[in-house]
Amino acid sequence: MDDGEQPIYKLPQMAVFDIDGTITAPHSSSIPDEVIRGFEHLRKHGVITTISTGRPYVRMKETLGEHFESIIDNKALISVEHGAKIVDKWGRVIVESEFNPKDIDKLTEFTGLNIDMVQFLVFYPADLSRKAQIWCPEPSDVESTREQRGHYADVYSGSLIDVKEHLNKQLISSVSIKLKSFIHVENLKLEFTGGSIKAVFQDGALEYMKSKVTKARAISYMCKYFGIYEHNILVAGNAMNDVDMLNMETQYRILVGPDSKERETILGYTYAPELLTYVDTPDDLGRFLQNL
Repeated sequence: MDDGEQPIYKLPQMAVFDIDGTITAPHSSSIPDEVIRGFEHLRKHGVITTISTGRPYVRMKETLGEHFESIIDNKALISVEHGAKIVDKWGRVIVESEFNPKDIDKLTEFTGLNIDMVQFLVFYPADLSRKAQIWCPEPSDVESTREQRGHYADVYSGSLIDVKEHLNKQLISSVSIKLKSFIHVENLKLEFTGGSIKAVFQDGALEYMKSKVTKARAISYMCKYFGIYEHNILVAGNAMNDVDMLNMETQYRILVGPDSKERETILGYTYAPELLTYVDTPDDLGRFLQNL
């Protein structure tokens, strides 16, 4: 290649993106124009564009807002709840990894033993017409939590036994614990002995999921669904919960975020850091996509 000549990239067949900090600026729900132009470029050339996020479907759609239609391809499948559910563009569940009664016993027992660190517990009913359910251990926290989150959740208090009964009455694939502000645990995963669930601490929360659930597993399912080889797709993420998909043998593996201690931590868990593409910001990601 001559000096100054731009490299020629091959378009992927499918492109899968995390949301927070990847296509949005950190601690913001705003999606930069460069990112939108990047998605427009991919879709113009027939690339299936979609999302893999820890958010449930309703919250994911709310976050993307007016850009939902332009970001999610009509025939795409979407990975939500860290891969615990795969849904279509309209939220219909294609695959779900549900908790069984033994899983619910384990997670409620662990929650009870560590109740002093719980600000609230949240779970998302399979029925999309229902709001998220938020349980506060302290009745005095209900009103303030309802003011902050009541637009998308039913907030209540009561005993942990009541919560366990609620969980047992419906299909649930993930449960999240918002940790109190003085608790700071990051990048820790606990597997429960004699069960089939894990607890993952990340982003100020504790996430209960089935042990087999990962973003990579969900993306692999999407590839099989569409008959696409993994080495013909693009994945992009920015955090520890994206490592498993960044370790896939894909055509492009893009790590978004500046050179920092957080990046060093992520790289410590990647199999081949030299195969990653590094961009500092979502704007840089958008420009990269436009050059494919």
